[in-house]
Amino acid sequence: MKLETNNKICIGAGLVSLDILMRGYEETVSYKVGGTCGNVMMILAYMGWDSYPVARLNGSEQSQMMLDDMRVNGVHTDFVSRLEDGATPIIIQHNIIDKDGNPTHKFTFQGNRGSLHLDYKPVMKKTAMKVLDELSFQPMVFFFDRVSAATLAMAEHFKGTDCLVFFEPSARAKASDFAKAVANSDIIKFADQRLPGVGFTEAYRDKLFIQTLGSKGLRFNLFGSGWQSLPPVTNDNVVDTSGAGDWTSAAFLNEMAERSMATTSEMTVASVAEMLSKAQEKASQSCSYEGARGMMQKIRTLNS
Repeated sequence: MKLETNNKICIGAGLVSLDILMRGYEETVSYKVGGTCGNVMMILAYMGWDSYPVARLNGSEQSQMMLDDMRVNGVHTDFVSRLEDGATPIIIQHNIIDKDGNPTHKFTFQGNRGSLHLDYKPVMKKTAMKVLDELSFQPMVFFFDRVSAATLAMAEHFKGTDCLVFFEPSARAKASDFAKAVANSDIIKFADQRLPGVGFTEAYRDKLFIQTLGSKGLRFNLFGSGWQSLPPVTNDNVVDTSGAGDWTSAAFLNEMAERSMATTSEMTVASVAEMLSKAQEKASQSCSYEGARGMMQKIRTLNS
């Protein structure tokens, strides 16, 4: 299927949080939508997409801050609920300088059960099915980063349509559920820190697997043809590396759209290498700005 020019549409489900950015442990810099799914949805909107996160927030002041940030940045909030049985995950990013003088960051959580527990509640399956039943458009991409009954149902649904399913695991899941998520996805992108082993990929010959390797770059395997490595794109002005992986995901999807490439069946090893290299460049550039979406905010300010 060739992509129509107006079909830059993505539905995403998973971690959509409020990120509080701090310099050290004292100075608060910003309150922005974050989380893997949240960042990808926001960045895609910045790149001209119609992005629709599906999230289960509560009615707190923090959830309203998230909705305001989404709307200001052109993200559709049709499928973001604010109910008493929901939750608003709050992630605090502390940007610090390590003992060698290099910028780094640490994360803590803010919630009812302490700084080590993330207050997150997945969308309920019945809510996801209602979204699917009432959907009046065909998205190009379904993106998800958390495995739940709802995301598995949505992945299975979209896998049966002309929609690309992109899975980026960001939390542990039962082996059986993880296998279902992989089976119903077209692209699976994961960090070596989270999934160092790649043995689970060997059973598939119809998917694109991408493993990011931090400062060593990344590697990919298209249709079981073998792992291909891409070196990192260096940046001599690193300020903050948070969000680089989210920029890689969003930029890769945008490269697909720009090439009118709507399915993995149209990919070759060469085209994937080209698109991932461009995505790496964008991710590297993002590291020169403070915050996961700092580059997006800075460039928007400069252009206003």
